[in-house]
Amino acid sequence: MWALGKYLGFHVHYVYVNSNRADFEDPNPPEVPKEYETRLVNFADLEPYIDKVPGLSRNFLEHAFEFDDECGASFCGQDLVAYSFNKRSRTIVSDQLDALIPDRFRYVYKSWTHPQHTRKKLSKMGAYVRRFGPKRCYEERSIHYIETHNYPSLLHSYQHPNARSIRMGYVGWITIFGKQIPFNSRRAKWLGFEFEREHSRPRQYTY
Repeated sequence: MWALGKYLGFHVHYVYVNSNRADFEDPNPPEVPKEYETRLVNFADLEPYIDKVPGLSRNFLEHAFEFDDECGASFCGQDLVAYSFNKRSRTIVSDQLDALIPDRFRYVYKSWTHPQHTRKKLSKMGAYVRRFGPKRCYEERSIHYIETHNYPSLLHSYQHPNARSIRMGYVGWITIFGKQIPFNSRRAKWLGFEFEREHSRPRQYTY
């Protein structure tokens, strides 16, 4: 699959729905060194770090907050050292493709931690402040996709069966003369998570 992706532009991803069991969630925040502050932030909070921190461009931030995305960020003094975003609508897959996020799901994306501040549980703290923030929905579940040969992400540590993610089909694309053509398995379509061309008309779902 790695060779097919590199040389033929053929990419296949598993779609996963996380269990998000409320009774498994620890109501207490993770223990983080006291020199760090983690909170939900807005555009104004992140504007000073545009083009100074990897992944934070003005265009990206304007697009993210235009669609009411959530961001949990960690600071050490005045330095931004970690961030991660939640999205509940369309999200960018590539310069040609978007992914549709179904209703009552959230998609975690654009996570980053400064290399000098890893192993401090900052990503767990960011997830905690987003999970218990003002937009928390007890019936909401998280969704993500992983390329089929991304073994470091697929071969995670043991999880209790009640906490394991559920595989919900496949999504991907094939590149023909530079154009990325998306495809989605029947199960992924049934869930409502699909790859589609960037300029396609947003799909309306009825429940």
